[in-house]
Amino acid sequence: MKQKIILYILLNFMLSILTGCIRINHPDIVLKENGQPCISIPRSEDMLRTNRPFNITSTDIYQTSTRSYLSEKYYPEKQYYVKAQECIDFNYHFQNDITYDIAFTSEEKGKGGTSWIATIRIVKDKEGNSQLLIGNEANSDDVN
Repeated sequence: MKQKIILYILLNFMLSILTGCIRINHPDIVLKENGQPCISIPRSEDMLRTNRPFNITSTDIYQTSTRSYLSEKYYPEKQYYVKAQECIDFNYHFQNDITYDIAFTSEEKGKGGTSWIATIRIVKDKEGNSQLLIGNEANSDDVN
């Protein structure tokens, strides 16, 4: 009985360590007037409102249905800085009714890198207005 309790405690400890170390960060994404997404670092990352810059080290766009990379950019030498809620330049024209996985990596001075991941799809509603679907909604075929 004592061994089962110790095993149970050890298993819970290991699970809490693993889940604490894995963190998926989700960027802010909104549609701009031109129907293209604005993908940015959330304001919550700049809690003290210091307007500090984040160095973008890479951007990736992956088309889910064809399982292919559409764009991969790395900024190893050239520094590319953005502030929280500033649109990141993916330099890509997103099309309607295609599901994309987007990702980018940011670094802050004195801290390690942070990975940001999201799944998006732009669709037209019944009135012809562009609508942004994020996460599980983007993967659903059941759209208004």
